[in-house]
Amino acid sequence: MEGVILFADDHVFDAESFENKLFQKFNSCGSFSILPIDNLTVLEKTVPSISTYKALILDWNFQRIGKEEGIVVPDEHPDEFLKNNKIYSLVYVYSQADIREDKKQELQRLYPGKIYFETKNPNETAEAEYQKILEGIKKFEEENKHLTVPFVWSQAINQSAQGIFSELEQADPNWIKEIYNTAKEDEAEPNTEVIGVFQHLLNESVIQNKALLSTLNESAQSDNVVVQNKGASAANESVQSDNVVVQDKEAAAAKLYNRIYYTKLKKDAPLMTGDIFKFEDKYAILFTPECDINSKKETALEFLCFNKKDYEGIKLKRNKKELVKDFNNGNIKSHILPSFPFEADEYNLPALIDFKTALAVKAKAEFDGKRTEHKLNSPYIYQLRQRYLAYIGRVGVPAIPKSLALFNLNQ
Repeated sequence: MEGVILFADDHVFDAESFENKLFQKFNSCGSFSILPIDNLTVLEKTVPSISTYKALILDWNFQRIGKEEGIVVPDEHPDEFLKNNKIYSLVYVYSQADIREDKKQELQRLYPGKIYFETKNPNETAEAEYQKILEGIKKFEEENKHLTVPFVWSQAINQSAQGIFSELEQADPNWIKEIYNTAKEDEAEPNTEVIGVFQHLLNESVIQNKALLSTLNESAQSDNVVVQNKGASAANESVQSDNVVVQDKEAAAAKLYNRIYYTKLKKDAPLMTGDIFKFEDKYAILFTPECDINSKKETALEFLCFNKKDYEGIKLKRNKKELVKDFNNGNIKSHILPSFPFEADEYNLPALIDFKTALAVKAKAEFDGKRTEHKLNSPYIYQLRQRYLAYIGRVGVPAIPKSLALFNLNQ
């Protein structure tokens, strides 16, 4: 095993303490890079800065920093930290403190299969406790082999980002200002333009990472992530492979593609092509090109509008075999978006956009404050734009007579 371990315990730096001896044991084993943290404030700052740590060994009781002598102040607990951060690694809660059962259950719901609670035993030797924790990490890795890919992926992103930042700075130390001001002069949204340039470079670098490509191939060919589809009737059953449990494969796939197609927006996110709006009984996708949004948003923007019930009308008139084909968007007159986020936690209703009637120009007074929590991601928003523009730009030509077709077929 190898990787970074965060060791968060308020006694980790106390000389001769059990926690310090345990830390020293990890530090001397040579398999891990171990980072000691003795308070929750530092932990809050550290976690966002490190994306590829293997495990977080976490105490439950932390003495408050700077408490005045003679004043009894309750210890801090990391429950709020765990609620407010999305940690994609093993969380190994290792503490002498008693943790309420309802608190354990709440955290297990937040980190299903990724959080363990183990009682700290200072009466044991550091060697014995080290071996116990090591076995816990090994067991976690064996039961979650599918997490290898995200771990390697994160490393690839880190390596690529460092290289790209270095190359851009060598080309022009003011590269951010250069791209920002150029976009601003062009009346585009400068922040998204700078981020977009970097993301394109990052993508070009990551897709060439040999370690990531090799790990993806191994994972895709492994039985560890193969799950049989038992159909919709298995909604309340668990489908289990060697180490992956999926509750209802069809629902899981719908949730997966809902996340791939749509991103949940933060309240202060800038307006972007693909943002989803709701106008009374209609939904709409912001259609204005990214480069024009900044200059047009104070007056009017273009949208593709549709009704939640539009697809239901088509569904009643077609057989299921034809409907399945429709999802690949072979019909030039319309576009289907699967698992559209009409409502929270609703994944089984598609959106149907009729190109003939969809386009609408909305003044600021009409669209202001009407944005929902989601946007349509790329490349799907670009596919939608491309197909709409192909529809309105099509050239109608006369139909070929049947006799001509037959004549050609007789050759």
